[in-house]
Amino acid sequence: MGIYQLIIESGQRAGQCVQPPGGNYTIGRDTGNDLQLVEDGVSGRHCELRVTRAGVMVRDSRSTNGVYVNSQRVEEVRLHRDDVIELGGARLRFEFLVAVPGEYRRRTPLFWISVALVAATFAVEFCAMGIAVWTRRHRITPEESAAILRCFPPVPADALPDALLPRSKTNVTTDAGPAGLLLPVLAPPAIPGPPGMSAPPTSTPGVR
Repeated sequence: MGIYQLIIESGQRAGQCVQPPGGNYTIGRDTGNDLQLVEDGVSGRHCELRVTRAGVMVRDSRSTNGVYVNSQRVEEVRLHRDDVIELGGARLRFEFLVAVPGEYRRRTPLFWISVALVAATFAVEFCAMGIAVWTRRHRITPEESAAILRCFPPVPADALPDALLPRSKTNVTTDAGPAGLLLPVLAPPAIPGPPGMSAPPTSTPGVR
């Protein structure tokens, strides 16, 4: 089954319908054509129909009397539904059989939905790339970290698991502040004394 058909409206074969299989389809008086028309004014090889991505094209094959589409002489033109092709004394009506190719298909809602989805996909990808580049070049300073931490409430001491509590080797001790909150207390650094003398004991705030 082809994608279009030709209905012969005049001449000896009036009322017949032909369905070209696609590709190139020749029309003329000679027997070697795909469609033979013997009406007056039809040349030996009058015209040719071709299926392209733009649609179905009709092209004059240097005929004597020319090719007329809707009463307008043409050299090559794309055919639309219900166009009338005049070849001498023969008249052919052009009709589509399946989905219309070319620009007609691009006007369907499915085409515009596909375009919108592709555009949205590209927009999301570009945003993700921009965020990745920005986070790679931007380094968070200690001041920014402190500003971020101020936005969160203090965590109670008994709410922290043992794994998150400071270790002794970190040289940081803790003291229970008001309302049972865990407050870090930095131990003062040890001051070395004269040789032979031990360092004075250090006191930890909050420990009696």
